[in-house]
Amino acid sequence: MSNDADLASLRARIAELERENARLRAGVFEPSTPEVVRTPGDLAPLFAQVGATMRERFRQIDIDPARAMIGIAGERYLLVRASSLATDFLDTLVQLYADRGEREALSIARGFLFDIAHTIGLHDARSMHEQLRSREPLEKLAGGPIRFAYTGWGQVEIRPESRPIADDDFFLLHAHPYSFEAASFIASGRSSDVPVCIMGAGYSSGWCEASFGLELTAVEVACKARGDEECLFVMAPPHRIADQIRARFGGGDRGGAMRESAIDIPTYFERKRVEEELHRSIERLREAQEELVRKERLATVGLLVSGVAHEVNTPLGVAVTAMGVVGEEMSALRTLFEHGELTKGSLRAFLERGGQAAEMVRSNLDRAAAEITKFKRVSVDHSSEEPRRIDVGEYVQQTLDSLRPLVRRAGLDVRVRTGGDLGCVTCPGALAQIVTNFVTNTIMHGVRGDGSRTAVEITITRPTARTVSLVYRDAGRGMSEATRARAFQPFFTTTRGTGGTGLGLYVVQSLVADTLGGRVTLESELGAGTTLTVVFPVDRAISGA
Repeated sequence: MSNDADLASLRARIAELERENARLRAGVFEPSTPEVVRTPGDLAPLFAQVGATMRERFRQIDIDPARAMIGIAGERYLLVRASSLATDFLDTLVQLYADRGEREALSIARGFLFDIAHTIGLHDARSMHEQLRSREPLEKLAGGPIRFAYTGWGQVEIRPESRPIADDDFFLLHAHPYSFEAASFIASGRSSDVPVCIMGAGYSSGWCEASFGLELTAVEVACKARGDEECLFVMAPPHRIADQIRARFGGGDRGGAMRESAIDIPTYFERKRVEEELHRSIERLREAQEELVRKERLATVGLLVSGVAHEVNTPLGVAVTAMGVVGEEMSALRTLFEHGELTKGSLRAFLERGGQAAEMVRSNLDRAAAEITKFKRVSVDHSSEEPRRIDVGEYVQQTLDSLRPLVRRAGLDVRVRTGGDLGCVTCPGALAQIVTNFVTNTIMHGVRGDGSRTAVEITITRPTARTVSLVYRDAGRGMSEATRARAFQPFFTTTRGTGGTGLGLYVVQSLVADTLGGRVTLESELGAGTTLTVVFPVDRAISGA
């Protein structure tokens, strides 16, 4: 009998606990007043209807710490201290970006909070619209302020001036009584010179963006944490909100307060847009760099032309003279023929002298063509050339052969030392431009100017199986410490006005890093010459190709 009595008592106790639990659940989300959201009269019936549905959902509560569960209508929720977001997180972000200055640090921190809240509001809205099968924009909107109140963000009061229509003139003026952010600031005994309800603005604009299919943002124009009577917000498309604020508050106290505190208009994921603009800027910078390379090449070509012109003009002059000899012999032969005095001896003499002159024409035209071919190796734009494997040592020597007229006129004494199999590169144009810029840099900046010859030594070795080292040393004037520190900066030159572009070594550094995938270093001392060292990867050796 005792067992039956114990069982009956246990069942009674369980029933009592179930009744108590039902009473507790019924009261957890029971509003103290009927108005969870305040709206203009024409919107009141719709909000009341959605409000009744939401109230029933929030009565379906399941709280069990043993399962770390706070559930509402089958969805899991989290309890987070309001001040951990409203003040603590904000302060941490401001400290993290303190090196940017107080104003910029605060702007970055507010941007983070706005983006987080906007994202939450956006996805909460999409989820709720699907669950409630909301179809019309106003019906979708209605769930937001009600959920906002039930989840502790704040109460929402939509003002009659609002125009919640899905077009470019969308405008929502709304207050947030009991905002968790303003309340957190006030409870901590803090005051603020700027509005603080950042997440409230972000969540509201995110929910409305999902509801109306418009890109929207919100700005708090008044805030209790700043000493204002209420927390008031303006919501509109980002490109229209400044005009909306000026039109409605530009001449009043709120507009003046806004100007004094320089409130920023938040734009969802503005940092993402900034990153995209930065990427576009980098692309523009790359294009500008390529243009600089082309301009530097033109400047180098101008310097080379003066030396090459002599090398081409000399054989052309000889060829022209030889052609004159051929013309004279032809005229003499024609005279003999017309007077009937042409003999085998005179014909043999013509063929001998004319043949010698013709051979001079041919050989000197070949010389001129060879000089032009060498010149093209360093003067043409190699940026669009097809990759081809070229022996490093051989190609450097060919490049120097191309520069021979320039080197001789400048009084340089160039010696090249190579060791063994140096391997290959697939971008010979870059290598030619680098060597050319080294030589022209010596001519422009290194020649001593006392009439003596300037020694230049180029040493090419294989420090490792996969790399080549090209060391360029001149015994010229060298650089001061200040000049050396700026040598690779674009447009820096010590010979401006006399032909210097300030791009030579900058272009070299770009070509070495971006095209050859290597590095370049500089050593120089005033009066003791300059050493430039380029180390870059090479393909397998010719013998293994």
